[in-house]
Amino acid sequence: MNDSIPHIYYPLLNSRDHSWEKIRRVFKYVHDKIGKKYDWYYRADDDTYALMHNMRTLLANYTSSKQHYLGLRWAFFTPRGFNDGSSYILSRPTMEAFNEVMLDPDRCPDHHRAEEDQELAKCLAHMDVYPEDIRDEYGSERIQHFHPIEQYGIYKDTFNRRLAYYPAMKEDENFSSRMISFHHVSPYEMRMMDYIFYHLNKP
Repeated sequence: MNDSIPHIYYPLLNSRDHSWEKIRRVFKYVHDKIGKKYDWYYRADDDTYALMHNMRTLLANYTSSKQHYLGLRWAFFTPRGFNDGSSYILSRPTMEAFNEVMLDPDRCPDHHRAEEDQELAKCLAHMDVYPEDIRDEYGSERIQHFHPIEQYGIYKDTFNRRLAYYPAMKEDENFSSRMISFHHVSPYEMRMMDYIFYHLNKP
């Protein structure tokens, strides 16, 4: 762990099985310590590569003073689906709504019954906050659950076609030209992608 980077560490919650317990504590810390400082909050896995300039372009279309819950939308677990946990965005009012509903164990239990992203969606639904459609004008996804290569294999058939909230598209058409994030990316690939996106075309 790089101590030069500010972070919150929960040594007793150090596995993926405790993602829900960790995110509750992290979001409470964010709300209590820096809740008024920022308009938007971005949660991503450590194997997610994000294009922040495209994220800013997307968020310019939303009012940060309203409740927004943005990400890649799956079509199960809750009636209106949930946003994939690899990468999602909460507005400040949504962060406040989550911290409010967290206080009610009947509506938002502390222990996990499902994945963290699914539990979050279920809790937010009690506050009338639901996933929104952030696809581009062509219907292409801005956030990807999988590595680009995985889109061409079994994952495409078992997840995208069967479980996606919106109609599945052909592989190449599924990638927005204003992509926000890719998932399952190695540290080596992150460095390569950063070079390609931000340095290769510079004069």
